[in-house]
Amino acid sequence: MLQRTLILCAVLALMAASLAACGGGAGSVPGGGTALDVTVSANEFKFDPATINATPGQTINLTLRNTGSIQHTWVVSRTNIKITADPGKTVTQTFTAPTAAGTYEIMCDIAGHKEAGMVGQLIVK
Repeated sequence: MLQRTLILCAVLALMAASLAACGGGAGSVPGGGTALDVTVSANEFKFDPATINATPGQTINLTLRNTGSIQHTWVVSRTNIKITADPGKTVTQTFTAPTAAGTYEIMCDIAGHKEAGMVGQLIVK
């Protein structure tokens, strides 16, 4: 009887260790999804990359690196997502992609920057 109990405890301990090893690591989010890590360079007057693809409700860790000589923003239309980076600075912000599939315009909302071509797209599908 004691031997069975010891074997059962050993099996349970191994199962617990196996389950712990399957837990979340870098890039995982609650619910089993995967976070999207993106670095966008902003300068006069473009974003690189200009297009980002995500799934509805996906966690996005966006790093905005301003390699330009003036302030730039990264704004997603129809949302409240806005990141601002001063010249030579890097800013990281985590947000959730919209839950509605579609194409969302990205722009720098500083006067004249959008018109100069500082635009992109967040494609949610």
